[in-house]
This record gives sequence, C-alpha cells and structure tokens, in this order.
Amino acid sequence: MSKIKIAVIGANGKMGRLATSVIESMPDCQLVAKITKNDDLDTNLKTATPDIAIELTSYMSVFANAQTIIKNKVFPIIGSSGLKQEDIRSLAVLCADNKIGGIIAPNFSLGIALISKIAKDLKQYYDEFSIIEFHHAAKKDKPSGTARYTSEILDVNEEDICSIRSNGFVAKQQLYISSPGERILIDHENFDRNSFSKGISLCINKVLSLNNLVLGLENIL
Repeated sequence: MSKIKIAVIGANGKMGRLATSVIESMPDCQLVAKITKNDDLDTNLKTATPDIAIELTSYMSVFANAQTIIKNKVFPIIGSSGLKQEDIRSLAVLCADNKIGGIIAPNFSLGIALISKIAKDLKQYYDEFSIIEFHHAAKKDKPSGTARYTSEILDVNEEDICSIRSNGFVAKQQLYISSPGERILIDHENFDRNSFSKGISLCINKVLSLNNLVLGLENIL
C-alpha cells in the first residue's frame, strides 16, 4: 500500500517542525517536501506531487498559499490564522471546482475543538459572551484565529475580543458566558505545542476522505 505523501509549508517554524515530527511518526505517511518562505510554492508542489499540504505560515501569506495548494489539486490542511470569511468562501468554491476537500483548523487542539462543540449548544440558551485570548509575545495577528472562530460561532463582535500578547504563554482562551445571577467560565490553555499533535494527525487521517472544505476541527471529530 502506497504511503500518503505530505508537504509542510512553513516547515522552519515551530508548528512546521511539530507537523514534520508528527508526519515522520506516522508509518503510513511520507514527508515529501519541507517548504519555506524562500521556496517557490507552486514549483515545489508540482515537483513533489503531495497528496496533502499542511499550511503553517502566517496571516500574510496563508490565502495566496492556500489558493496555490488547491489549484494543484492537493488537499489542504490550513493551520495558519488570518483567513477572512470571504477568503474561506472563495477557497471553498476553489475546492469544489477542483473536486477536492480540505480542512481549515483555527486550532489543532482537541480541547478547543470540544469547546467549539459546546459553544454551539451554549448559544441556544445564552446571549452574553466575552472572549479573552492570550498568546506568546511574538504572535503578530490580533485577535487570534481561534478567538475569531469562537466569536463567529457565538456572534461576538471581533472588536470586543480582548487580546493579550506576553512571554510565558503558548495559547490560552477564556470564554465567559453570563446571564442574570450566574456565570460560566471555560478556561483552556495549551502550554506545550505537543498538545497540537493529535489534531494534526486527525486532520491527516480525515482530509483525503472529504469532498468539500471543512472549517473547524470539531466538524471532523
């Protein structure tokens, strides 16, 4: 049986190195390309002919890279933040035109995926939500892709998200749900990037069976 061929885009970054390690630990997978910002993405995809490309660059390059991946009929797993709703709709159409599926994972944490499931239930009964997100000081985009995704589920205005950038954090999100006389706090923190490994492997195992672009890790659990 042939192995699943995978390319990692943004391979030199922290998440890129983690994805590389995950792929190398999976016996049915083969890492065929480690692509960095200095490489031509289209040329590398045409040369390596991967089945899957994991996009882990930045909010500045993710949309253009995702378009290139899909146009090469490679199934995308997109972990970079920065995609707007109109970008996602455009990529969904592009996947349909090329007859492939894909996954946009605002967060590879299984904990966040389960919280997203819970948030959809909470929205049926509550209408007052607040989001605070914490990330490491080097993260440039505010708010994070995870917080924006949570806000879209709950109809919270993006400008109302509180974003904190500070050394000592990897990723942390607090979700407050309030109503008269009570308050729920859902507090989730990733303090080690290895916690994203299960989500990456789950996406790899699921994406080739999809025939459309899926937004949110919770939707493939």
